[in-house]
Amino acid sequence: MFEGFCTGRRAALLAGIALGTMGGAGTALASGFMLLEQSATYQGASFAGSAARADDPSTLFYNPAGMTQLPGYQFSINGSFIAPQADLTSGVSYAGGTTGGNAAASVLLPSFFATAQIAPDWHVGLAVTSPFGLSTKYNMDSVARYNALTTSLKTYNFAPSVAWQALPTLSVAAGLRVEIADARLSQAVDFGGLVAQKLYPSALPGYSPGSHDGVGSLKGDDTAVGWQIGLLWQPLPGTNVGFDYRSAIFHDLSGSVTYQNVPAGLPIPPLQTALSSAFAGGHATAKLATPDTYSLSLAQNVGAVTLLAGLDYTEWSRFKTLLVNYAGPAIVTQENWNNSFMVSAGADWRVTDTVTLRSGAAVDMTPTTNANRTPRIPDGNRYWLSIGATWKPIPKLALSAAYSHLFVDSTKVDLPGLQANYNSNQINILSAEATYSF
Repeated sequence: MFEGFCTGRRAALLAGIALGTMGGAGTALASGFMLLEQSATYQGASFAGSAARADDPSTLFYNPAGMTQLPGYQFSINGSFIAPQADLTSGVSYAGGTTGGNAAASVLLPSFFATAQIAPDWHVGLAVTSPFGLSTKYNMDSVARYNALTTSLKTYNFAPSVAWQALPTLSVAAGLRVEIADARLSQAVDFGGLVAQKLYPSALPGYSPGSHDGVGSLKGDDTAVGWQIGLLWQPLPGTNVGFDYRSAIFHDLSGSVTYQNVPAGLPIPPLQTALSSAFAGGHATAKLATPDTYSLSLAQNVGAVTLLAGLDYTEWSRFKTLLVNYAGPAIVTQENWNNSFMVSAGADWRVTDTVTLRSGAAVDMTPTTNANRTPRIPDGNRYWLSIGATWKPIPKLALSAAYSHLFVDSTKVDLPGLQANYNSNQINILSAEATYSF
């Protein structure tokens, strides 16, 4: 009797913990948990025209075909400081709790790129980036604690690629994407409510909803491989059209589940045995897929100005379900994310031979809705405004900087046992990049 009850509650907990592998506001700045912030040069125009321009080796991330426009040997180092704000301004939980405070964490995101021209029409490159990630944290007394405490997703992507200038006006490229994913997640466990529910209408002193919280944690990692293709076409002098596709990468995370503060010494031996067994921890696996992305871009030179436009499409609909395996039957949770678009426009202005200024704006749609949003994903539509500049103190060195402010829609979480509202949502990004050629 007690065993079946505890196993069911444990399954629900594991499904909730595992939801954190699928998204979060935190440091994730494109829709869902994707990170576009790999280049100060491209960020300065809100990533408008990103697949159609080839300013420096960071083109490897946005369209590797662009490296055919980079002569000799070049490398770039970029760092982006990302400061998001997602305030849980109000909320109600079945067991009570506090609101307030910023759930998102600030981070520094580095990236590295190198390209080499190995023949007149052939180029190779290597990109080292973190294309997906998130970080959120709630207090142990938060109204959101039973859905999320800490969430950390880090990815490390190593992408070698090759590009060929097939025609004077056409370049094509292909590459591999070797990705390491590391996820660490936790949430509170309402042991007080669990015991009280099972003993009702009787009661055990000290055990009521919210009176005896524990913590469940899941950690796991995996390495998996995807691929990327790109095309850069110049239909007319001064006009570039670019297309880039990055495949989904399917991770099988392997790690462990642990529990803290599990009740001990209960005066009902069968219940104590069931609790100790069900929440003993052990090996666990979870499936995580990063989405396919499609980018179509235009760059049009008009004298000293380059006009930029972009359309990006992300297949977040791959998150129909979430599968978790842990010491028993597989747990399947519905996700039901939507595909999303990002539309961007911007311009570069070459003030002198050594100074370029740029600006841009973008609208980035969230894949979540009120029906599937969680405290790990207080994600809303984002509206970008960016400025940036590049300075070449010497011909072989380019220094770039960019600043972006993202206005983020207020969002709502509406789950069984939790209603929460997030307001004053915004993100600030400051990036710097150095490129050297030889």
